[in-house]
Amino acid sequence: MELNDAPTGVAHLIGARVHDTGGRKLGRVHELRAHREGDGTVVVDQLLLGAGALRTRLRGPGAGARTIPWEAVVELGPERIVVHVIDGL
Repeated sequence: MELNDAPTGVAHLIGARVHDTGGRKLGRVHELRAHREGDGTVVVDQLLLGAGALRTRLRGPGAGARTIPWEAVVELGPERIVVHVIDGL
């Protein structure tokens, strides 16, 4: 899933609701993990969901956030993200 056309960058992802492709609610995005490429491009690696993600956002790494790999994202909407069903969520 590409973010190149998103005028607001990744900021609109924070607070978005995440559902799996079956419609099950998985939580809200409270934090992201990303890296910078050699050309300066920022690449999102993971979405962090739920209360653990909020603790990670406020306290830093190690707070036990639920993570979704970016490759699992199949749909990006203004307030909702849909991901492939992932075992263990």
